[in-house]
Amino acid sequence: MGLRTSFTVMACAAALATSGCSAQSAPPEQGRPGVHGTEATVVAASSGTATGLAEPTPAGTPLHTRLASSSAVGDTGQALTATIAGTTYRSATGIWIGCEGTAATAVYRLGGEFARLTGVLGLQPHTPPSLRVRISFIVDGETKLAATLTRDDGPQPITIPLDGAQSLIVSAVRNGGECAPAAAPYGAIGAASLT
Repeated sequence: MGLRTSFTVMACAAALATSGCSAQSAPPEQGRPGVHGTEATVVAASSGTATGLAEPTPAGTPLHTRLASSSAVGDTGQALTATIAGTTYRSATGIWIGCEGTAATAVYRLGGEFARLTGVLGLQPHTPPSLRVRISFIVDGETKLAATLTRDDGPQPITIPLDGAQSLIVSAVRNGGECAPAAAPYGAIGAASLT
């Protein structure tokens, strides 16, 4: 029994070690001007506990369930457990960062069914400290919110009006600093919920 347990632990460690190498690279990139939307709301950070579990599941339809396509090296737009500023979100939506100079995107099909997207936007602890990323939320072709984030920024609760929109694109690109190999997306939307 002890031998079987040791073998399982070693197999898991080997799998983790090899999967961590399929990560984001960081060639140089030219700065890009961004568009700041005025229709979305970034709410001040909540006063919740730093280590507690904040909204383990979205209040409405989880954003990741509407993923139609993505253009990223990693699993952008997928469900994951994410930690943003010390708070763990069990049903977060991952945001892979385009470190090669081209934005990583995730396209969500909404079908005119929703009025808003809410959640908590941030970068996870494994994000390199010097990395700056620009994340944009584009609703039916119009940028509703564009935010530049670093690992040490506080979480940004967001509310983005959808008003019966057909599609949402979440786009993320490195705009400073360096990327490093990572097994999971740097960015996440905690409790990303369509209502």
